[in-house]
Amino acid sequence: MPIPATLTNLVVPPLPPDSDGKTLSPEASVLWNRLLLAAIEKANDQLEKIGEIETQRLK
Repeated sequence: MPIPATLTNLVVPPLPPDSDGKTLSPEASVLWNRLLLAAIEKANDQLEKIGEIETQRLK
């Protein structure tokens, strides 16, 4: 079974919201952390699915 292209798409981390590029307010930091965690969760989900496909391939 080939690995679907959707599982190899790059997960791009989000840029900090409302930032001047040098500072980040505490409120923006909380929002950015949530966005970063969502990106990590998506990447981990892709890796898990790829691992499942590879496990089935080896059977």
